[in-house]
Amino acid sequence: MSKKLKSLKSSRREFLKGAAVVSGAATLAVVAGGTAAKVDVPETKPTDTAPAGSKGYHVTPHIRTYYDLARH
Repeated sequence: MSKKLKSLKSSRREFLKGAAVVSGAATLAVVAGGTAAKVDVPETKPTDTAPAGSKGYHVTPHIRTYYDLARH
């Protein structure tokens, strides 16, 4: 095995080890925290919708339901 190939395999192995440690630590932090990130949602009525033909973000009853369920 050439020195370059051996070095490449070694660096790949180190990267995968590091990725496993980081993902494990992130999982532990979420579980230990007991709560997910808090999302601030502006208070709106479920009937709030954008005018017909409007582009961009707007709160619909479907989105309001998602926010309500995600909050709990």
